[in-house]
Amino acid sequence: MASTNVNSPLRQLAAAKGKRYGSGGISASDLQANANYSALVAAQCEIITPNGELKWNATELQPGVFTFKDADYIANFCQRNNLKLHGHTLLWGQALPSYIPTFPPTMQQLQEHVTGVMGHYKNSPVLISWDITNEIIAGNPNATSDQVYGLLPGLTPEYILELFKFAASVDSSKLFYLNESSIESASWRADRWLALIEYLKNNGAKIDGAGVESHLWFSTAYGFDATGFSSVLKRLNNLGVKPIISELDIIIDFPLPSTIQKLDQMVADNYKRYLDLCFAADVDTVITWGMIDKYCWIVNSSYMPATFQANPSAQKFLRPLPYDQNLQPKLARNAIAQAFQQAT
Repeated sequence: MASTNVNSPLRQLAAAKGKRYGSGGISASDLQANANYSALVAAQCEIITPNGELKWNATELQPGVFTFKDADYIANFCQRNNLKLHGHTLLWGQALPSYIPTFPPTMQQLQEHVTGVMGHYKNSPVLISWDITNEIIAGNPNATSDQVYGLLPGLTPEYILELFKFAASVDSSKLFYLNESSIESASWRADRWLALIEYLKNNGAKIDGAGVESHLWFSTAYGFDATGFSSVLKRLNNLGVKPIISELDIIIDFPLPSTIQKLDQMVADNYKRYLDLCFAADVDTVITWGMIDKYCWIVNSSYMPATFQANPSAQKFLRPLPYDQNLQPKLARNAIAQAFQQAT
């Protein structure tokens, strides 16, 4: 029986309950540059998701010319450390190379890309799953003409269905996911996403799971729709599509607490509350989008929320991950451990 001491590696605490913990946003350059960080990832994770190394603009910068140097570095890191690899992602509008000036690419372009990337990892001993698509639902009804499925302009459900079926023809041995952001409540967006998943299932697509990104904001100024999110998870389970938490991090919105200690406690409390809800709905995979705050995407000036950019003194309150800048465990790490430990 695996130890369930709260200080045990997160991967061990998760495995003891038949679950899996991992980290996403893992870059080859960070693994190479920081030996202590790479050791932490290897010790705590059972699965990792590359940051950008498997995206189109990294793997096929020229049509038909593929490079996998950085992605293979991560795959080899996984193999050396007994980790699994989640493939991210075959289609994302924000990761297209310059020779595809408009979204979406033609189906021929997409099929040639999928053939090259999936084919390269077809016999991989570590890559077990793919995000076939990433963030394809519009943010609101005004951003799409498709009021049934809410797809981004240019996309159709038939296009997505053809992509899933073609991917299965290249390599059906991996798990296939539809990854999406901002669907953690009862909302227009969540309803459209679920409708698309149901369409894919009903029309013969291989779709094994749904990636719930969970870049979450919590605040004393507004609540979290726990009932609505539980309904989303229930509908996924009823469709036979396994929900996984694919990109979890938690920031605290304004008004901010008075101290870092209070901030860390709020972050931890919300990790526990959120994961308890997920585990009650049979979620078995949790991937935080990063392990340490130093490499968190949200502290990058390109992605930092405007409210924090406008308040430099508040930026020290962006502490969304299990470990701090110096690789020390925070209360959030303890909360994740407890959630796994108490899962049934």
